[in-house]
Order: sequence, then C-alpha cells, then structure tokens
Amino acid sequence: MALDLFTPDGCFNPSTPGFTIINSSSTKGSLNNTSSVPPDIIFPVSPLPTLTLGDLTIDHPTADPLRTFKEDKLTTSAPYFDRATEMGFSLLNTAGVFTLFSMSLIGCPGVLDLAFACTLLAAYCAEWSDPLPSTGSHHIQVLLRFEGPFFRAPPPAPNWAQTEWPVLDSSLKAASISPTPRLPTTMCLDVWFKTNLDKITAQLGLHTPVKRVTFRSKPWWTELLSQLRRAYNCALRSSKRDRFDTSLLPSARAARSDYFKAIKKAKRNHWSVFLASATTQTVWRAKKLSLEGPPACFPELPGATTPLELNEALPNHFFPGEPARAIDSILLPLRDCPALTADEVGRALARSSPSLAPGPDKTPNSVWKRIHQVGSHLIHDLLAPVVAHGFHPPALKAADGTRPGKPSYDSPSSFRVIVLLQTFPKILERIMNSRLSCVAHVAGLLNHHQCGSLAGLSAADVTTTLTHEVRTLQMAGSKVSTLFLDIKGGFDNINPATLWNILKVMGVTRYLVLWTTSFLISSKCRLLYQGSRKVFAQVLVGTPQGSPVSPLLFVIYVSHLYCQMPQRLTLSYIDNFGLTASLTSYRRNIQLLQRHYAVVKARGAHLGVSFSIPETEHMHWRICKDRGPISCSPMHLDGWTFSPQGRGPLARVFAHARDLNYPAFHQKTGQSPGCFGGGQGALPRGDGPASRLVPPIGSVTSFSDPQLRRGHL
Repeated sequence: MALDLFTPDGCFNPSTPGFTIINSSSTKGSLNNTSSVPPDIIFPVSPLPTLTLGDLTIDHPTADPLRTFKEDKLTTSAPYFDRATEMGFSLLNTAGVFTLFSMSLIGCPGVLDLAFACTLLAAYCAEWSDPLPSTGSHHIQVLLRFEGPFFRAPPPAPNWAQTEWPVLDSSLKAASISPTPRLPTTMCLDVWFKTNLDKITAQLGLHTPVKRVTFRSKPWWTELLSQLRRAYNCALRSSKRDRFDTSLLPSARAARSDYFKAIKKAKRNHWSVFLASATTQTVWRAKKLSLEGPPACFPELPGATTPLELNEALPNHFFPGEPARAIDSILLPLRDCPALTADEVGRALARSSPSLAPGPDKTPNSVWKRIHQVGSHLIHDLLAPVVAHGFHPPALKAADGTRPGKPSYDSPSSFRVIVLLQTFPKILERIMNSRLSCVAHVAGLLNHHQCGSLAGLSAADVTTTLTHEVRTLQMAGSKVSTLFLDIKGGFDNINPATLWNILKVMGVTRYLVLWTTSFLISSKCRLLYQGSRKVFAQVLVGTPQGSPVSPLLFVIYVSHLYCQMPQRLTLSYIDNFGLTASLTSYRRNIQLLQRHYAVVKARGAHLGVSFSIPETEHMHWRICKDRGPISCSPMHLDGWTFSPQGRGPLARVFAHARDLNYPAFHQKTGQSPGCFGGGQGALPRGDGPASRLVPPIGSVTSFSDPQLRRGHL
C-alpha cells in the first residue's frame, strides 16, 4: 500500500510539497529464494521523500549483524538491499534490535520489520525506537520520529580558521574582473556582478573546509562522557538482546547511572569555569543562561492560529504591498559620480568588525579584509561599476529575517524583523553611507536637533542637551514639561518614492538618489520562525535594520517632522522624539504639547509613519527649590490619558550613563565647559540669573544645538 501525503508549503522541503509512505507485508513467493513483493515496487523512483516500511520477511546482516545466515536467506534479501542502495535508501533500524519474537519455544527472535528512507527523508529521521507496550502479537511496535528542517542542525559552514591562505593568495592575485558590459540594463549588470562575485566565492570554497555544528554539540562534552555513553549503549543493547538473562539488567542500570551522573558533573564544572572566567562581554551571556528559557515563539495571533495562517499574517504585517518607484532599465554612467578609489574600500573595511557575521553567507569581514590586502583590485573593480551607475545589485538584497529577543510573542510587532545581511554588500553600503552623510550635512537634509545614527552624536549628546536646556529654562522661572514619543515601526515605514522625492527636492546628486532608490526596492527577505515556509518574500517598503546605511536614511526621512514653533524644543535620538515646552504653568505646557503633537502627527501621516501610543510618556520637571504642589495634570492624546512620570526615557538614559561612569559620557561633558564658559559666567549660582540676562519666558536658547556638546561653537 502506498500513501501520498501532500502539504501546500512542503513538510520537509519547500521544493517537495509532500512525501510518500509505502507499507509492505511480504510473504514467501513460489520459489524459496523469492518474496511476493519485488524490490522495484518497494523502492521506486520518486521525486518526493519516500518512507518504505513493513514486514518484508527478509534477513540480512545489515539489520542483524550478530547472526550468521544461511545462503538461501542471503540470496533472498540481497536484491532488496542492493535496490535500496541503488535508489539511495538508508536503513533506519537500530542494528541488532529485534522486532519479532516467536510465540513458540523453538523459534528465535529476528529483525523482519524494516524501515527505509530515501536521501530526501533520511536526514530528518530523529529516532527509531521500540518504547511502546506489547500488543500481544509476535511483532513489536516501532516508533519513528521525524523532525522538520527548522529543528535540525544548521547546514555545514565554512571553517575559516583552516583556510589555505598561502595557496589562495596566489590565485587571488591572478584573478581579474571581467569588463563591464556597454550600456547595460539592470538585469545585465546584475548578472555581470553576480558572475564575478561567484568567481571569488568559489575560490574561497575550494580552499576552505566545512564544519558541521550539530544540535548535539555541547561545550561541556568530554572524552570520558563518550566512553561512558558507549558503555551504557553496549550494556543496554545486551540487556535488550538477552531479555531472559536477569544478570544483565543491574549492569545496564549501573552504566546508565554513571553516565548521567557524569553529565551533571561535567555541566557543573563547565558552568563554574565559565563564571570564574567571565568578562565584561560574557557576563551578559551568563545572565541570559541563568534566566528561564525563551518564551514560546509559536503564538496564536488574532485571526491566525494555525501555521498556514501565521505564514500569511506575518509577511503581510511586515511587508505590505505598496507600489515602488522603478529604476531605469538601461543604466548610463553618471558624470556627477566621483570615481571609487581603493582607499574608500579600505576605509569601509576598516570600520567593519572582523568577527563572524550571522548572515546567510557566513563569511566574516576578516575574509574580505584579507582579500583586499592580497588583491586590492578585486573588490574595487567589482564595486566601481555599480557605484558609477547608481545601482545596487539585486543579488545582494536577499537576506534572512530573524526575531529579536522579546519577553513575549503575542502580537505581530513582537516579531519585528532583524535582517541578517551578507557581509559583502555592507562594504558597498558603508561607502555610500559616507558619501551620503557628507552630502546630507551640506544639503540641509539633517536637522541640527537630531542625535543618533550620526557621527559624533550619541545618547550622551541628546541627554546633556535636554538637561541643560531644562535647567536654563527653570532658572528663568518657567515651568518645563516634556513629551516623549516613539515612532512605530521606524525603519519598516520608509517609502522609497517619498524618500526619492525628499532627496531630489533637496538637490542631492543624481547617482546617490538612484543608488538609494535601487537599494530600497526589489529587496527579498524570508522570515525565520517556527513553522515558517523559508521562502523569500518581496519587500516593497522599509529599509533593513542590519544595513549600515539604514539609520542615516531613516534620519533623513523623518527630518521633516521638525517644525518651528514658539515656546518649545524638539530633540530626537533615532526614532525617539522629545517635545519640551516652557511656559508659566504646567497646564499651559500640556495644552501646547497637545497642539504640537497634532502638528507632528499630521506631518508623520504624510510620510507614512505614526507614533506608538503605549510607548508615549510625559513628565513635569521640578527643581529642589519648588515649594508648590507636585503637578499631576494628565495629558490626552488620541483617546489615551497619560499621567506624568517621575523620570522620562532620556532622563533615565542620562542618569544611567552618569551612574555607570561611562568614559564616553564624561568625555562629552568634559568638552562642553569650553563652549559653556560664557554662559556659566553669566548665570551665577545660588540666587539665580540676573533679570537682564534671563531669556524671555517660553523661548528656546541658543544652547539647544547638540554640536555644542562636542566642544564646537
């Protein structure tokens, strides 16, 4: 009997939507050396994963190696095992474990119930065992357990520590990049780029061995445990083979006890050594390991309870279908594009971490640094044409999306995608990030109140700016309130067409506009979670969070959220905005902040971004000399009511940085007195500033520029 099971998305492989189970019960044929079912029926040629099992009534040394068989039995079983080997089938039975026990005293046990799996299915077999109770038959029940590819060990990865660099260096020096096609189309240039990149990666693969890290690999495993495991398995098989010999059972139990006790001892010793040698980097891993395991990542989302519904809900949530601006089919060299130099490639590689990257290619940056050191012309000649044409090859856009660590996974937002990119496209993205950053400052694409994702402006800058402005306004006698907003989604909401219009209107050079548009469109990402299809989905909106250029593009995209209004100050750190108002009372501050929130919300709707209301906070600033009652006036935004908090997010960052004595924090604050010298002298301590030096109530002082924190006037 043959049973074909079809699954829409593939059970073991997306390319094979189903598998076949062949159940056979064979008897002796008309001749003594034949069976009733021929081998070609049991082991057919099939493109699907195939499982063949049943009582085949054949004896062979492969299934029962400890028994000597007669010539006629070997003649009967040989065609079946030869056919299985020819078709790529593997025996799943544990060698020597009997599946048939005679009901009479004259019979002997045997291995007649066999299970075979083809190459496409054998890799997913996790267990063949007989733990089920007896049914009264002379055949025992066998349990076969298969695990999907998500639960299997990762595929073999290159072992870069054993790369044959002396041999590889000579081949890299002799390698060259083929000439660029004349007047190439987008597809033609992508094929040229992928072909030349594959030449380099093929050379790496030829001279780099692979390694397989299975899910059974443990850092605490020792050779003693391997010996104890072999002794335990040997004793267990002996006790099962001779079930009537009661003297073997105590030795099997003793071997089992010694084996598991040694495992517990090895785990304790490894944990003690790990804690004793913990560093500032590994202490966080120790904390993570000491906590409970991660929460279940197979949730029941609203309207999606089955794996099939989840496969539709999550991609539709993160990758909404919106039209994207298409780039020109024929690419022409752009005259406004400066020629790419080998020094730019070297600087981009110098800023990259040499550690192993988690991308799908598993190629660390140290490999590309070595290639650039040996043959500097390879990476330069490969990237120069795509930069000159303002083109980002689609071959570099396929990536894996993984979930970040969250306390719970009960909503689609908990699966916010962290994109795992290849390391080679990051070289190109760092080069374009440096060029776009220089142009953005000159063209006025960045607001001077933005911090984060920009060179020299960190969380210490925005916190010191905010606290300084608050204290200055409080010394002027005004009441200060701050509303903290968080952009929902952030990088996932960047629309390529909208960003293209922003760059073009602000006068950015054409090749940067074209490259940015090419970088954002036609991206592909596959989500990795329990039950995922592992197929690539088209990404039409957003920019990958793992890209070096994504933070800069996001800051440029949201720069239009700033608007000039009196009696307020707006500071931001990446996707966190702080709106500060200073008037004569906290109630008037709330009214001003509510009006300003409506303006910022309208501008965000035009850009396609919104603010996360549950993450919104607001606070009223006070000084020690305030004798009035503490204000508990709430704020109402979009039907939500927010009570004032004791300390806002930016203020918590400021206190945390100060308490932990961060060197970067004190370096920033140590540079600021030089530019604050005049201000500090004009604002004496104790009695407050003189009236003629106090800025008007509700105004914003000139100290609001975060560049002052860097020691520049």
